[in-house]
Amino acid sequence: MKTIGTAFSLFLLLHSCQLRAELLDGIAQVYDKLADETTAKPPAVCLIDMTHPDTVREGLKKPAGQGHLAYLTKIRTRVPELSGLRCVIVHYTQITVEDLPKTNFKALLIDRLDKGINKDYLEQFYRLVRETRLPAIGFCGGHQLIAQAFGGTIGYMRKLRPGEEDLRPSYQPGQFKEWGWYQVKILKRDPIFDGLGDRITVKEMHAWELKKLPDEFDVLASTDECRIQAIKHKTRPLYGTQFHPENYDDEHPDGKKLLQNFFTIAGFRK
Repeated sequence: MKTIGTAFSLFLLLHSCQLRAELLDGIAQVYDKLADETTAKPPAVCLIDMTHPDTVREGLKKPAGQGHLAYLTKIRTRVPELSGLRCVIVHYTQITVEDLPKTNFKALLIDRLDKGINKDYLEQFYRLVRETRLPAIGFCGGHQLIAQAFGGTIGYMRKLRPGEEDLRPSYQPGQFKEWGWYQVKILKRDPIFDGLGDRITVKEMHAWELKKLPDEFDVLASTDECRIQAIKHKTRPLYGTQFHPENYDDEHPDGKKLLQNFFTIAGFRK
């Protein structure tokens, strides 16, 4: 029986490796090699890219400076500037909670989600979020996934009302969206908002929202149309923002300040 069990475990491992190779086919060069990240490496912030491989492949077909690759390039530049640490980017298929102790990662960033993830990988990600004690923050779909890992639920904000403009007709047509620069109201003060006022201006790009927040989390911020704009775990440095603080610019610097505060909370930015 032990031999059968060992053989089955080996089969599952080989199947997982084959599936991962198939998912990353043609896009592996976009990401860092997790196997190269050891405790001997300098400290780093790790971005877990939750984007579906098909979307990444489509992005690689676009001109330089556009698409998902441009987004990842921007993250690679901004994270070291804001945190003082290296930035390592891995795909969600590359990493498990067991991998983290082998690295010198000091914080996790979890980016947007654009479409369905294989159930096995999704459960693997949920476990990572629940079990890691590294400081972490999720943006937009990443924020929703963090809450879902603890039992939260998501759904569309609402349907467009008669005559109401569709701000992004190519994305979820017929659904109301927050798309562009919006003011978000701070409901509960937290170190993540240090140096910011009671309202911040940040980039929004979503039609979905958190409908139910797990008991382990507090709501920190809101807009009129989206009640749960920012969350924090009650006992851990685990945050989520429905908005995109990483998409700041010179005219809208509040997201930059929020991320700097997160890295300060994480313990490596003064």
